[in-house]
Amino acid sequence: MTSMQAISGASRRVASRKLMVGIYWAFHTALAAMVALPLMGAAVSVLSHSRYATEIMRGFDVMWLFEALSASRNLPSPMVLPLFLLALLLAVKGGVFLNGGAVKLLVHDEIGYSPREFYEGCGRNYWRFLRLMLYSLFFYGFALAIGASITKAAGKIWGEGLEERPLVFAGYLKNAVQILLCGFVATAMDYAKVRLVADDSRQSLRAAFGSVRLAWKNKGTVMGVWLVLLLLWAAATLVYVQVANRIQAVTIGSILALIAWQQLYVLSRVWLRMTSWGAAAELDPVLRPRQMPPEETAPVLVEVAAGPPVLEAGAEAEPEAGTQQ
Repeated sequence: MTSMQAISGASRRVASRKLMVGIYWAFHTALAAMVALPLMGAAVSVLSHSRYATEIMRGFDVMWLFEALSASRNLPSPMVLPLFLLALLLAVKGGVFLNGGAVKLLVHDEIGYSPREFYEGCGRNYWRFLRLMLYSLFFYGFALAIGASITKAAGKIWGEGLEERPLVFAGYLKNAVQILLCGFVATAMDYAKVRLVADDSRQSLRAAFGSVRLAWKNKGTVMGVWLVLLLLWAAATLVYVQVANRIQAVTIGSILALIAWQQLYVLSRVWLRMTSWGAAAELDPVLRPRQMPPEETAPVLVEVAAGPPVLEAGAEAEPEAGTQQ
């Protein structure tokens, strides 16, 4: 199976789970609103005293927003950190919870979507996926450490020189290596989720190391899927930014249009994320074929007489053939 065939099969699996995609979209939208609305409330309170509110919003700057929060009386800056921490905690725990149901329905394609099946998978796989997420931090840390070692080595070689170009190239190489390795780890963890669900296993650590070996052994196919999905995400991001920059959010209609466009972008990201899980579900049986038990031979029924055979009279006196008397 090629990478494109896996992505095509994954798209079919995701397309049959539209309601599940909607649940993911609603969850992430609610989290974003929980953080954005209080922050924008402070920004509006600052802009209401300025005659240049429209011009400032057209050239919106995130650093200006944090400066406004620091000066705002409605939302003091010490309240920003707990708000972000709460959103981060909900995003991690809620995301892990929903992942269990999504991966279950993508792996077991024969099961139709229903709230019962979805939430049963969420609860059944929650602790398995949570442990897997914690174990994955080791692999991500290893990948980041490899990238950091490149700049450290470049600093030792060219750090005392007058030419800055080698250090700039080393920085580019570090970023490329870290993106590639983190993508490999993320893909391997997707296969680990699929392995836990397909085998109905609780051994998250074993699944993590086994999936890393599996992904490395089949890195051409596995990373081909990751590269295609990465290019699709980059294209979607580019289109989103180009269109969003052309929308002047100065009227109610334009603001609603911008919000709708943002939600379409969030929906596309959710779709790509589930496509990655679906591709892993497509490739897992091919890369890791199941060991089927040998088929048992069907028993053959033999008719047995109820009692001893009936002897004819004189049969016991007849000599056997070829016997000398």
